[in-house]
Amino acid sequence: MLTLVSSKPDISSEIINKHIADYAPALAVSALGTMNGDVTYTSLKTTCTEHLHEWWKLSVSSGTPENGYESTYWHLLHLLESLEEHQLLGNSFIQFKVSGCAQFLLGVGSMPIKMQGIRP
Repeated sequence: MLTLVSSKPDISSEIINKHIADYAPALAVSALGTMNGDVTYTSLKTTCTEHLHEWWKLSVSSGTPENGYESTYWHLLHLLESLEEHQLLGNSFIQFKVSGCAQFLLGVGSMPIKMQGIRP
């Protein structure tokens, strides 16, 4: 039986926040590890795909994130999904953007400015 997202009851913000809290640090570590040579690019792409699959299982409507942490997570995930390996590993500006987001998600940096993410 097919169920539309719009026909499901609203998912509580507690469930959404737990999902983001569980997945954001792993994405950050994977991104930094890839740029450092400790994690393969293929593994990073697999992590991104797994994160999106787990999110879609929650059947949350797309839209505006609840806070800056969630927004940064989505920004980083969308950025990593859009990059080719040579762009991530060979462009220092992109590495700066990815590092800034990842460090914030790990609690060791400030929130990046002018980086708005949206829920898929």
